[in-house]
Amino acid sequence: MFFLKRFFVLLLSCSYLNWVTASEHSAQSVEVLTIYDQQSQLLNNYQILTAEDFVNSSQTLAQILQSINGIQIRQIGGLGNPISVSMRGSTSKQVQLFIDGQLVNDSQFGGFDLNQIPTEQIQSIEISKNQAIGAGSTPIGGVIRINTYNSSQDKLKLSLVLGSYAHQELNLLFNKAFDSNTLSVGGSYLKTDNNYDYLVPQSFSNSNQSTSEPLGNNQFEKHNFFINNQMTLANQQIRLSLQYNDQNKAIPNYQNNTLENASNLSSETWRLGYRHSVYIPTKWLENLEFEAYRENKSERYLDILADITRLDGQYDTTKSHAEFNTAFLFENQYGDFAVSPFIQFMQQQFDSLSFDRNGPIVCNAISSCDVMAKQDQQLLGSRFEWQQNDGGFSVYSLLTQLKEKNQNIAVNQANAEKFINKQDHQTQEVGLVYQGQKLKTQLVASNGIRTPTLFELFGDRGLFKGSQELLPEQAKTVSLGVTFEHTLAQMNYTLISSIYRQQSDNAIVAIFNTSGVGAYENVSNATLNGLELESKLAVTSDFNINMQANFIDSQTDSAISSFDNKKLPGIYHQQYSFSVNYQITPQWKIQLRSALDKDLYFNRANIFESNNGQAGKPAQRKVTDIQLSYLRGIYHFNFSVNNLFDQQYQDLANRPAQGRNILFKLSIQGI
Repeated sequence: MFFLKRFFVLLLSCSYLNWVTASEHSAQSVEVLTIYDQQSQLLNNYQILTAEDFVNSSQTLAQILQSINGIQIRQIGGLGNPISVSMRGSTSKQVQLFIDGQLVNDSQFGGFDLNQIPTEQIQSIEISKNQAIGAGSTPIGGVIRINTYNSSQDKLKLSLVLGSYAHQELNLLFNKAFDSNTLSVGGSYLKTDNNYDYLVPQSFSNSNQSTSEPLGNNQFEKHNFFINNQMTLANQQIRLSLQYNDQNKAIPNYQNNTLENASNLSSETWRLGYRHSVYIPTKWLENLEFEAYRENKSERYLDILADITRLDGQYDTTKSHAEFNTAFLFENQYGDFAVSPFIQFMQQQFDSLSFDRNGPIVCNAISSCDVMAKQDQQLLGSRFEWQQNDGGFSVYSLLTQLKEKNQNIAVNQANAEKFINKQDHQTQEVGLVYQGQKLKTQLVASNGIRTPTLFELFGDRGLFKGSQELLPEQAKTVSLGVTFEHTLAQMNYTLISSIYRQQSDNAIVAIFNTSGVGAYENVSNATLNGLELESKLAVTSDFNINMQANFIDSQTDSAISSFDNKKLPGIYHQQYSFSVNYQITPQWKIQLRSALDKDLYFNRANIFESNNGQAGKPAQRKVTDIQLSYLRGIYHFNFSVNNLFDQQYQDLANRPAQGRNILFKLSIQGI
């Protein structure tokens, strides 16, 4: 708490100092130093979405990402529940998520929570489908980088969202710009009952009958707050940031929907960040940058069924990160050559403590074990880039060396043995890019990894045993992307295509024995061949059409015969979408998107019969969303209907997904 107080003092004092010195100047005089990443911003497999693309709609972050070709979003049971993000057939753990340059994948479980950041607080979203962005190791499943709001103009915005299932959301955003400083403050509140109709297999009122009932104990409530303060001092830029998130998710009983269920998972997270960039006007050295952040997350899981059972779990995670990087630029008659070395240090610790009605749970050979786990990482690497002077050719490569140390000890166990696991890994990627006036191409070859999580290595609460000999998941990927732009009969036409092949090894999968005790094992390899096609047609400045198609052919290679030569579970192997955007008048705009996703398997044996598919056939979903927007002065009104035709499909857990829902959003900007 002392560090937190010092941070607030520094943040507010910097803002006050700039307020006083800039009181006689307008916001239009602001000049902000921008230091860009060395990576080219115009690659085929790289895409940027700015706030103008989504901020006035009522979409969630998951819905925004789902519109990107090659990204698949699947969710369990409504807002606030776990979300699976897959990029080109990857698992969610293989995708890296950054918020303001800070990696938010946790070391304990490897995933991230898309629910934690409101879209109102996002300034831009960067998406790389198979390469690292800036400094970092090469991922298997791509990168999503969220940049929170920090504008150089004064702004005050209020938005209100109301919708189906008692959805309520309030957002407030304030930005003040000075001569050399910008301060952004934002807060949000969200609440929803998530009580959509659900087919209960064994109704609590009649266990012999399956009935459709409003799903109970599925509420979600969230509070979010952030402060960004960015200062420009001569040739330096300093950014201080704070993000706070407090949320509570009730956990329903999908089997009988009992009214006595009161289970829930609550969490409180805060993250402090500091970034200091220095632009150096010398012949070779371009900039220096130091970044550090700390994150604390506290979770509490309550498994309550009236007066019958009660399990109380407390889970605490802390993360500390420090990074230093720089850029050297060499110019000659053949082109510009940049070298960007970096070094990163990260430490994470996870602690769990479980109670039942009798007090702390004692760890033994039968019951679950609480743990104290720790991970230390050191990442050393460098990016190399060459850009042709008088042509469109460029080449880049990224080399990294990761050293990782994992430790674990069971608590509440007599004579507990401390386990230590050490690993060294390398990742590499190289790319060749050509950017012409109409044609842009990119060829990339990469070797990415996903190291085992602490949970996979050491187990945790519940009947899971550790597997300390786990190997990291690895993938060798080759992709070719082509973008062609042309003007036809005064219509702008863009065709984007990518073809890729990925060979992945050592897939980490949970295996359960006949007693229900599980452990993670390296069980299979897989080959993926993929093709992405996207066509954009701007008929006029007010009317444009977008069509997408995504095809994945996967095949597993496993020593277990029932899992050998099967399709990868958890991903759609065919996806098609069609969207239209039409600016009817200067005030009215309509957007419609319809998508068909096919060939989804829920298990490795590919034999599960889904409720919405034919017997023996893989699952599919057909969803149409529509949005109508109205803008007049400082007021922006948005009306959206998701799953317009109420098509039924199965969610991530193979349960009936939420049906049609309606949202109204009113935004007032420039109050």
